[in-house]
Amino acid sequence: MHQKIRFYTLSIFLVLVLASWLSAGVLDKAYHSPPEVNRQLKAWANQFPQLIKVISIGRSSGGHDLLLLEITNRKIKYPPPAERPAVFVGANLEGNYLLTTESALVLIEKILAQSKKDGFISQFLKNHTIYVAPLLNPDAAQRYFDDLKVESMTNARPVDDDLDDLVDEDGPDDLNKDGMITQMRVKDPEGTWIPDPQEPRLMRRADPKKGEKGIYKLYLEGIDNDGDGQYNEDPPGGIVVSQNFPHDFDYQKKQNGPWPVSEKETIALLDFLAKHKNIGLVLNFSSENTILNMQQTGRAQAAGGKVRVPRRYASFLGLDPEQEYTLQELVSILRSMNIGGGMEIDESMVAMMLGLGPAMDLDRQDRPYLEKIQEEYKEALKKANLKYPEKRAQGVKKGSFTAYSYFQYGVPVLAVDVWQIPEPEKKEKKEEEITADKLKTMTSEEFLALGEEKIAAFLKAQGAPPNFKASTVMEMVKSGRITPKRMAEMMARMPRRSSQNGEEHPDTYLIKWSDDKLQGKGFINWQPFKHPTLGEVEIGGFVPFLKTVPPVKEAAAAVDFHTNFFLDFLQKFPTLEIADIKVTPLAKQLFKLEIFLTNKGWLPTSTAQGRRARTAWPIRVELKLTPNQKVFSGRKVTTVAYLEGSGAIKKVEWVVAGKKGSQLEIVAWTPRLGKVTKKITLQ
Repeated sequence: MHQKIRFYTLSIFLVLVLASWLSAGVLDKAYHSPPEVNRQLKAWANQFPQLIKVISIGRSSGGHDLLLLEITNRKIKYPPPAERPAVFVGANLEGNYLLTTESALVLIEKILAQSKKDGFISQFLKNHTIYVAPLLNPDAAQRYFDDLKVESMTNARPVDDDLDDLVDEDGPDDLNKDGMITQMRVKDPEGTWIPDPQEPRLMRRADPKKGEKGIYKLYLEGIDNDGDGQYNEDPPGGIVVSQNFPHDFDYQKKQNGPWPVSEKETIALLDFLAKHKNIGLVLNFSSENTILNMQQTGRAQAAGGKVRVPRRYASFLGLDPEQEYTLQELVSILRSMNIGGGMEIDESMVAMMLGLGPAMDLDRQDRPYLEKIQEEYKEALKKANLKYPEKRAQGVKKGSFTAYSYFQYGVPVLAVDVWQIPEPEKKEKKEEEITADKLKTMTSEEFLALGEEKIAAFLKAQGAPPNFKASTVMEMVKSGRITPKRMAEMMARMPRRSSQNGEEHPDTYLIKWSDDKLQGKGFINWQPFKHPTLGEVEIGGFVPFLKTVPPVKEAAAAVDFHTNFFLDFLQKFPTLEIADIKVTPLAKQLFKLEIFLTNKGWLPTSTAQGRRARTAWPIRVELKLTPNQKVFSGRKVTTVAYLEGSGAIKKVEWVVAGKKGSQLEIVAWTPRLGKVTKKITLQ
């Protein structure tokens, strides 16, 4: 009897402890393992049944449940959640960016807190749905919580990486038993690496052109488990889920998968999106920052926005094969020739004809919206005193979820990486020196007036490749192929070269941050080790997850900022309304109807890219007539392609025959904006 009492007492105690832990702020528990994330989602669903439903979209290759929350006001029965305009918030498809998972959890926490108040979020949830998936690559995330920390972005699907008919047989090994996989350096006559002269803990490639001779070879910590002469070439797991999506999929990188959407995780996510046509906005916590990096992938569709027409087409079209044309110019030329068999000729079709590959840049009609968002984002960062290192903001990667969401799914998408290790403050540039910020404000004439010497110095300071010469850049600006602002954006994305000739190593800031903030624990100093096959080696280097899993106190302000930015951005969601209706009698039982549709939101009802990709939904406008009413002029069902934001209006009109005083109904509908209706009396 006493044992039973003790058992029940202990059970109650554990329940209370669990409840108190779940009710605390989610960032008080850093970080959540995949099972803990799922338990937290289920706990919220139990606590807020009128708002939350847990949905399983599938399982990862490693057997983890892929869960998301469907958040909406469930007291309102119609329309059902799956038919309300929706926002999808994803996080951590990379797996090693654990801070993005925590950010998604904080976002949910804020939504729940604000839903209790009479404000924007509580109103938004009455007629919208928010889907939040905090952890979309749990297999990679789990490695942070394992006894041996190995940083990887791959899922757990077994893959024969080295094509030896064995699977996952040669992964890294913790030789020095410190619980982390770092690097090995070994002296070798064929070595290509040397210690950095300014910071010997860092390694950089030797430059033979400068008379430098390599000393070391670098390896991931481990041994040759399968005896094939290679080290750690077939580690556990296999596919980088975050780059397994269809748009601009990179077939050359084996880790991206054998084909697009080959993985359980990507199949589950895209299946969910395909079945939920109400999603009109994607927000993504990821390794990318598309607000700062203008949502561009690594390969341009055409240099300077212009292309040369191949001779086989140029002769047929009567064009000069040596002249460059914009895609819009080619569209105009083809349309004027009345060719295409009745098909609508647009830039996407021309790009395909010329073999330019998939769209790689924002549609010019969408660009002003993101430029405005970027302006607001930078201003908000400044007000919050958050010094985000803009030059390290990653743009859209090949085959990424962000690329798919915009270019193929066709909705607005914002991706943020939440936090970056800050760089030490540097001395201010002299007034006469060029900076990236100054470059953005210059006209082409002002830039050219700087002269080749100053431009060359700027390019060197930015770490531009040696073949990126000042004379080449000046010629591009003169010809109009590039503007100073565009060049500044390109330079911000350009990877910095390793330090040479006295230049600071690009990873120096990581060492300094580790020394200052982590008491040096972010870097393992090189220590000698007797390797069974390589002989005398040294083991050391940056610890796993240094860049992506910071101490919570260091990133808490950035998490708070970005979750607030996303919540505020929901106010820009497009909102379809019938602004006005005019009924004009034309004759006995004959009436002219004028319907004025408007979009009260800031974003347009669809993106230009969505319309190009044929994945944007037009607005369907229908007259619901009684048996005694007929359409005399116009179509009973018509469509409006889209509405610009901020109160833009488009008119639809009909002439209807019907008895005076009778009623009919107007229904305007699109899956991503829901349905609006109004009744009209003919009089």
